Amino acid sequence: MTRETENMTVENTAETKAADEIKAALGERLRAFFAMNNTRIYNNRRFGFLLAGGAAVLLAGFALPKNTAEPTMLVTEVAKPEIDVTRYDMYLDDFDGETAPNRKLKTLKVKSGDSLGPLLQKNGLTGQQAYKVTEAFSTVFKPRNVRVGQEFGLHFTDGNLDHLTFKPNVEKTIFVDRVGDTYAAREIAAEFKYETLAVSSEISNSLYVDATRLGAPDKVVAQFANIYEYSVDFQRDIQPGDKFELFFEVARDHKGEIIKAGDLLYTSFSPRGKKTDYYLYKDAKGHENFYDAKGKTAKRKLRATPVNGARLSSSFGRRKHPILGYRKMHTGVDFAAPRGTPILAAGSGTVERANRYGGYGNYIRIRHTDGYKTAYAHLKNFARGVKKGKYVKQDQVIGYVGTTGRSTGPHLHYEVIHNGKKINPRRLSQLSGKPLKASEMPSFKTRRAEIDNMRLKSETITAKPATVVMTATAPK
Repeated sequence: MTRETENMTVENTAETKAADEIKAALGERLRAFFAMNNTRIYNNRRFGFLLAGGAAVLLAGFALPKNTAEPTMLVTEVAKPEIDVTRYDMYLDDFDGETAPNRKLKTLKVKSGDSLGPLLQKNGLTGQQAYKVTEAFSTVFKPRNVRVGQEFGLHFTDGNLDHLTFKPNVEKTIFVDRVGDTYAAREIAAEFKYETLAVSSEISNSLYVDATRLGAPDKVVAQFANIYEYSVDFQRDIQPGDKFELFFEVARDHKGEIIKAGDLLYTSFSPRGKKTDYYLYKDAKGHENFYDAKGKTAKRKLRATPVNGARLSSSFGRRKHPILGYRKMHTGVDFAAPRGTPILAAGSGTVERANRYGGYGNYIRIRHTDGYKTAYAHLKNFARGVKKGKYVKQDQVIGYVGTTGRSTGPHLHYEVIHNGKKINPRRLSQLSGKPLKASEMPSFKTRRAEIDNMRLKSETITAKPATVVMTATAPK
């Protein structure tokens, strides 16, 4: 064999050896790539993982000698790439070399009749372990307050319960952690970042349907109804086209969904074209209430409607009496409602009488301030403790709808007397609320300006026919 042939043979052998080493290393990487479902390599790193292997091949290619017709040197070793392609764990998380613990999560949904201790025993815990976990859990949350449908998370390591998690609401999470042979509980309260949002529209279906369709939470709609219930009869005063606006605080999750409603800060309503605005204000004593621009409270001295969800069956004025058959003055309004429907005190005051009273049947009359009295007739019975001389508060249940006395069916006959004269109860909506003290007005005006400024900067959701549009309003 000639010197030239001998050199070429050595060179080819070296190239073959280098190629085999790279092929083997790349094979290792490919096997690791396809086995990644069983490793701790993240999916978003998989292609970077292969890219590193490709880069290694290119580096090796440049490092290898080229085959020429007239070699000028004898190759005795192959240059090694700087990247060690045999390390198929290049993209693995830091690892201490020991076998990873066997972790498992089990979610338990509470069903009717479940209690925490037995539920834990049914899912892998001994009686003693279940007792210790339940004892620790009860130090921060009463087990009897757990509700059907709520969930417990059991976190096991090698078959041992390390943690129990429970989320009773969006505001807090309960953790029970293993500490040696026992367990300790802690409560983590979520911190929400609130933002402000307004919904504004005309009523086309009902206030509740239209407001919630635009994203107003139930809590906020209920606050709105409580503000206007003293001056507006929601069964009869609201018409399609009436405008409303609700401005409130909300907290959202990472998806942008509302997970918690804060306070209603401002509201506007225009039943029958008469607009009223109210602002939330906390006075010097720490009491919160809603006031109009002049500082008068939304809460009226007397309610226009003392029974919720009832139908107006007869108005104030002259009418043909349904039993007597002739026309006579109807000195109140009648609200038809099922027997037993609660009747509320229209205002705070002292009970003048609560007994049987001729054609009125079971009857209550309450004396209020400023010459006003209210009367309630045809009751099924009286609420406990309601009797002559008793002081009752506005919105307190005083009795229940019935059909006693001269009555053709279950209903409430409601009268309002002012300075001895019976007046139309619907005129009560004209009564203004109690005003703030003069000393409170500067602070109230400052707060009102703050809320108006927030409204200008906040997003407003409005409605157009057959669609809902979101618009952002900003100060000019």
